[in-house]
This record gives sequence, C-alpha cells and structure tokens, in this order.
Amino acid sequence: MATQRVGFLGLGVMGKQMAQRLLKQGTEVVVWNRSADKCAPLVALGATALATPAEVVDACSVTHGMLADPKASEAVCLGADGVASAAKVGKSYLDHSTIDEATGARLAAAVGATGARFLAAPVSGGWRDAAAGELLFVCGGDRTLFDEVTAPGASLAVMGSKHWHVGESSEGPARAKLMLQIMMGTYIAALGETLALADKAGLDQAQIMDMFDSSAMANPISKAKGQLMIDGDDRRNYAPNFQVYLQQKDLRLALQLADDLAQPAPLAAAANAQYVAARKRGHAHDDFAAVRAAYD
Repeated sequence: MATQRVGFLGLGVMGKQMAQRLLKQGTEVVVWNRSADKCAPLVALGATALATPAEVVDACSVTHGMLADPKASEAVCLGADGVASAAKVGKSYLDHSTIDEATGARLAAAVGATGARFLAAPVSGGWRDAAAGELLFVCGGDRTLFDEVTAPGASLAVMGSKHWHVGESSEGPARAKLMLQIMMGTYIAALGETLALADKAGLDQAQIMDMFDSSAMANPISKAKGQLMIDGDDRRNYAPNFQVYLQQKDLRLALQLADDLAQPAPLAAAANAQYVAARKRGHAHDDFAAVRAAYD
C-alpha cells in the first residue's frame, strides 16, 4: 500500500488517538493543535507539525479535524489561516466534531465554495475505540470522497470499524450522531441513578450490576461504566474515555434540535441536568460515568 499523507487538526483526547492510529498504520501524518505542545508526542512517533491549519491543508490532499465544539470547529475552518483559506480544487476536509446543523452548513458551504470537497463525519466511540481503530463514523457530504476515504487502507477505514453515508448534506450526520448521544447519555445517567439508589437502599452495587449483565439489558457500555461507577476512588476517580463536558454538550445540541423541531425530549432534558450537576461538582473532564456523582 502506498504511503498516504494526511492532515490532522485537533489533538485532544480523541484527536491524539486518531492521529496515532494513522501513524501506527503507516500513514504519513501532518498535525496541528492550538496548544502546540500537544503535537510533541505525535512528532515523536513520526508526524510533522505545522504552525497553522492552512499550512496543514496546503501540505495534504486530505485533512481531518477533530475539535471540541462548534465554536472551535468554526474557528479552525473559517478563521484566519484556517482550513478554508487554503482549500482549493484537489483538497478535501473531513470534520469529525459533533456540532449543530447551522455550524456544519457554514463549514460545508465555505469549503465547497473553494472547489475543495467536504465530508461531515462525526464519530461515536471513546479514546480506546480510537486507539483500536474501532470508531463509528456517521458521514454526510461528497459521496465520492466518502468512498475514497473508506476504501481499504484509507484514513477512515484505518480509524473506524463502521461507516455510514446518510446523505449529501451535513445535516444528516449531525442529526444522526445526536440520536446516538441521546441514547448513550440518558442510559448512563439512568445507570448512575440506579446504582445510587441501590447503594442508598443498602444493596450490593456489584451484585446489581451482575444482575444487569446476566439479563436482556446486558451490553458492553453498561458493564464498563457501571464498574467505573463502583470502583471510583470514593466516586471521584473517573479516568476519562469520553468526558462529562462532551456528553453534556451533545445533549445540549440534541435538546436544541428537539426545540427547533417542536419535539418533546423530557428524558434527554433530565439527563442533561444531571451532567450539568456533575460538571458543577468538578467532574467536567472526568469520564461521563461521573454523572453518578450528581447523585451523591
């Protein structure tokens, strides 16, 4: 397989693992991060670090962005020395952030206006999934670009185990990703509530989890997060895979969509309130299993 040269913007908890996965699979990677020191571990693995997103886009035919929120995504794409300033025919940009529809539409329009190709490709999964190349990608935009980057050995194929193309616009993936986040966020909040009540009722939480895991409700995420809720150091030690503030941001975006469509979403609203409470208790950057702390 010929070596690819791929750009990667944003080296947070997820982005770092995604870029490392590309490097370990033989991809030549060019990176950028707002805090330049975060590039050092990737450079040590063989990546090249450049000073601006525009320089990365100029150096690569395909560039990926993994930013924390809509504001960061827009700044990196549309700001000075951003993606759009260097995009042109022959360049492609994939945005993996979970963002609102309006922001996604602005990014797609700005990149498309340059003649470059754009694919919205938000991810589902945590950093361990990213490290293992087992992320799920929900994509929308240029179909030809989707086919290219999901071909065997190409960047999305290397980083993920499953890919869906849900339409030619950025609206589809933005909405579909939020459906995943509603289910995950409300479920884990309910699990935290259940274990808190079990503890208050004098029950053995590990035994309750064993009952769940032996029933029709058994699933990998409840097993992992339930164990994390029980094993936390006085429920304060939640090593992050996917952080509280990110899950709460996604629920906030889902509630915004529900409001725009006049669709009731009371369970999502209740779960969101518990993640907000966990943030206020100092768990913003802990694993989202720390929603359990909202019940202490």
